[in-house]
Amino acid sequence: MDDKRRGLLTVAIVCVVLLALVSSFLPNIFYKQPDIIVADPDATGSPDPLEQATPDAQGVVVEITPQTVQSVIALLERYESCRRTLTIEYFDDGGQSLGAASTQMWEDGGWVRASVAPASGPVENVILGEGTLWLWYEGEDAVYTGPADPMSTDLAQRIPTYEDVLALDKEDILNAGYESREGVPCVYVEAKGALPGYTERYWVSETGGLLMAAETEKNGVTVYAMSSGAVVSPVEASAVDAFTLPDGTVLHTPGD
Repeated sequence: MDDKRRGLLTVAIVCVVLLALVSSFLPNIFYKQPDIIVADPDATGSPDPLEQATPDAQGVVVEITPQTVQSVIALLERYESCRRTLTIEYFDDGGQSLGAASTQMWEDGGWVRASVAPASGPVENVILGEGTLWLWYEGEDAVYTGPADPMSTDLAQRIPTYEDVLALDKEDILNAGYESREGVPCVYVEAKGALPGYTERYWVSETGGLLMAAETEKNGVTVYAMSSGAVVSPVEASAVDAFTLPDGTVLHTPGD
């Protein structure tokens, strides 16, 4: 074979190899990670999301099952700035109320303020931010300061943490689906409790990633119930008092 033909053959081989490489990498270069599309909930169960997806919907439609629910909840994005009121009520084994607590909550830019009004006793105020916790009681000037851990935000509000839901053993999840809670579309989880005879239920907002409601049953009787009022997002700049200590120190200004 003369040098000219050998050269042409070499060029042809190189072109074929390059074409193969380009065809392999182009799909990955232009591929866009699909979004998860959740179904529109109804109040009675978990409809097939494939039937509810619009023809031009872009993404992967996910049906909620005990096997997939934790993965979906882990991908939900929580509001970066919001305020709401939570109501927490406790019951005895006979279903009689033992009292209720109301929590005013503000969250903005990684800062959290929770003011808990128990059935009796003074209001407890907690501010969390930049790894620090400030705690004081209404009417008192003394402020406790200490380190905050990742679960402090939910614990300060007297509600179960995200970790509680995500740490459930899949074998303990009894039911999962889509439900509307007070008009808010939610991902619903029902699981066996840590103790015999207990059942836990959680409702997590699809749009804001917030825990909107939770219940604990003991032998079929509700002993704990938490519900959220309407969520306002973002927090108004005028809510600077929410992140102010009793001595007037402003720890955070909403929107900054």
